[in-house]
Amino acid sequence: MNNSELATPFLKYSPDTFLYRDIQYCLKKVPTDFLVEEVSRFYKPSIEKQIWHFQLRKEGMTTSEAITNIANILEIPQSHIGYAGLKDEDGVTSQRISIQSLSQEIDISAINARLDMTSGKWLSLHEVGCFEEKIKIGQLVGNSFRIVIRNLDKAIAHTLAQQSSHNHAFINYYDTQRFGVPGGPSTTHLIGQAVYHNEWKKALSLICQSESPEALAAQKWQGKPIHFFHQLDPRRLSFYYASYGSYQWNHLVAQEFQRHHEGLNVVRSSIPYILPKTYSDVMEFAAAMPWHPFTRFEVADGKKAEKQSLRPTIVHTYIKVIDLSEDHEFPDRSSLTIEFFLPSGCYATMAVCQFIYLANAHFTI
Repeated sequence: MNNSELATPFLKYSPDTFLYRDIQYCLKKVPTDFLVEEVSRFYKPSIEKQIWHFQLRKEGMTTSEAITNIANILEIPQSHIGYAGLKDEDGVTSQRISIQSLSQEIDISAINARLDMTSGKWLSLHEVGCFEEKIKIGQLVGNSFRIVIRNLDKAIAHTLAQQSSHNHAFINYYDTQRFGVPGGPSTTHLIGQAVYHNEWKKALSLICQSESPEALAAQKWQGKPIHFFHQLDPRRLSFYYASYGSYQWNHLVAQEFQRHHEGLNVVRSSIPYILPKTYSDVMEFAAAMPWHPFTRFEVADGKKAEKQSLRPTIVHTYIKVIDLSEDHEFPDRSSLTIEFFLPSGCYATMAVCQFIYLANAHFTI
């Protein structure tokens, strides 16, 4: 692991409104603009083991917040609830979760009835069945997306809509969701760095400012800082470590890209990125460096384990154009609805960011 010091200013603006010279667009103006359907791996049904699977739909809260709410309602430990991937709070998302030690007398409809779906912050559970194993982090194939891109220049939007689908390739950066929560500072990588170096007081202070699900508990913590992290769900601690590793991966890949190609320097929610200017640069980079090492962290029994893996530098997808219309949210602008699939660990917001920029660069040459 590269132990260079990270310095990230605490800027609070949405990464989903992109503005650079003549390029502008907006994502997630309303929750239904961003629909996510997790594609899970295959699980073998079981009539013997009492591991129940449910489909979790939510809006206005992260997966971590949803798990906390469900555990509180069912009065069970959060560790009894399994999930494969973390979904953001902005948008309407659907994913499978597992619940251990669940009484057969539990009335899921009664649980859903307790949840307010009119506030813009809700979740619902739908029973899938009983299976042999609980769901673990990383056990998903990927995610399908249906996204409305708003505030688009009419000429670019109409040109993109002339094709029913687009062959798109982009640099596989971790996007800003990896480094904070919407509306909060992008500091989870800094928390991960502090924890990695056993700087517990610094890490606790950063969590207090983070607006994360555990921020309030951190603000009220009276014990030693190290003990706060020992009592956290190991998956949350692993997330902070992973944020640190993700920031390092982004930095190293951007450096490699700049060694041979001229890129566009942009800052999104205080996180720096180097974006490609042409598809030919993307494909040349893919041929020269298809993978780059990534350090994965797992926390079990209070101990941290590091595993080296490879993450693809370039991801390919097909973007299908669903609809082009006048944008009622932004006068004299257009909105474009698209659908696509991404493998696990890839960011749709980053795919869209590079899709729009590369399209603009192509059409203005």
